[in-house]
Amino acid sequence: MSLSTRVSPELRGRLVSEARGRGVPLSTLARDLLAAGLDGGALDGGDGTVVNEVRCVFHGLPMEAGLRREVALSLARTVESGGSAGIAAGKELLDMIDVVVRLYEPEWDEEGDGR
Repeated sequence: MSLSTRVSPELRGRLVSEARGRGVPLSTLARDLLAAGLDGGALDGGDGTVVNEVRCVFHGLPMEAGLRREVALSLARTVESGGSAGIAAGKELLDMIDVVVRLYEPEWDEEGDGR
């Protein structure tokens, strides 16, 4: 899901500086700060953008997708750790996401309205 907001130039500057200091994109910092606010101030456990993307893909899927989601999250964390294992996990993750999308995408009728 995408979210946008307007902030003052001063606040944006502070956010950009903080993101640079942490070595993360501005969007990742904003996501982590929003999540921390909702979680009572506890920052996320360090999951990055790949894990976030996997969570987005699986959002709203039926419970039957739960095991695939957990395996995909594990692969995503391996991708984020980098190295040879991360590269191999990335290929597996892409293949798995392709299968999940095909398995759980809604079936469309002839008129294309999904009913």
